[in-house]
Amino acid sequence: MTTLPQDHPPHDAGGRFDGPVMREEHEAAHWEKEADAIRMLLAGHRLFTTDESRRMQEQLDSATYWAMPYYERWILAFSSLLIEKGTLPEAALLAEEARLRAEGLDRVEGAPAGHHHHHDDHDHDHDHDHDEDHPYQEDHDAAETVLSPLRLRGMAVRNLLLAKGILTPGEIREEIARMDARGPHNGAALVVRAWTDPDFARRLAEDAVAAAAELGLDSAGTKLAALFNTAQRHHLVVCTLCSCYPRSILGRPPAWYKSRAYRARAVRDPRGILAEFGTTLPEGTELRVHDSNAELRYLVVPARPAGTEGWDPARLATLVTRDSMIGVTPAASP
Repeated sequence: MTTLPQDHPPHDAGGRFDGPVMREEHEAAHWEKEADAIRMLLAGHRLFTTDESRRMQEQLDSATYWAMPYYERWILAFSSLLIEKGTLPEAALLAEEARLRAEGLDRVEGAPAGHHHHHDDHDHDHDHDHDEDHPYQEDHDAAETVLSPLRLRGMAVRNLLLAKGILTPGEIREEIARMDARGPHNGAALVVRAWTDPDFARRLAEDAVAAAAELGLDSAGTKLAALFNTAQRHHLVVCTLCSCYPRSILGRPPAWYKSRAYRARAVRDPRGILAEFGTTLPEGTELRVHDSNAELRYLVVPARPAGTEGWDPARLATLVTRDSMIGVTPAASP
């Protein structure tokens, strides 16, 4: 294992860690989607900035940072900022956590956590109740019997934000639905249009935000850059400091993209990373690695596979995968 320089904060993973990229994936659990939505909504209401949220996470010690699940770090960050700024008094948050424990709502018995039904003075959002329109999806960690302290804190923050009218159940519901609707199919539409329309490809290269808007895709305030793979040059995207990703186009990033091994090795051993995904570049191909940040996100436009002449857009879109738009694989072969 690489020795960590003592003057580097734990989140600065670029080049510092070894190990394979663990590529197991799971559908985001409801509590993860909710944490994601609350963080985005609070930032949208200008209650804190992305830099402030990252500061809260980056000041953790290395052992705590890497042991804490990704969305629990988000809960830690936004709850700490709400306390720091006086939006939610710490005493009120602790009291709500105590109430949840006293009522047994920190227990996971049967239905996934967060699906308990109860009545109290708080305005709870039951959009995830089990009914025909909203069948619940069991959380990936539903085998747990007690919520972690930060998952419980996330519930408490949510309850207080709703009770104070800072957020509404509808806002949280809509934000989750908005992010669920985003995904690789949006990126595939951009790629296919670039493959089939040289003028659009030029516009995408010059101003990806404006080109995406032509297809009704909103970059949500971040700058988007399109990177075109060719026979001579291959692009690979990473975020060594966090998880910056074109979420407004591709949706939530995969777990492996946020992992320590990928964030570290993509800049030190990019060809080794590609090999783990089954990608071997032809001899002489230049490999460029692009490190994303909070203001700039990258979308790889994979080279169009040979043998697809005359294909219609829908058929071409089946060849464009999420991984090919990150750059760890080429487009699928026809």
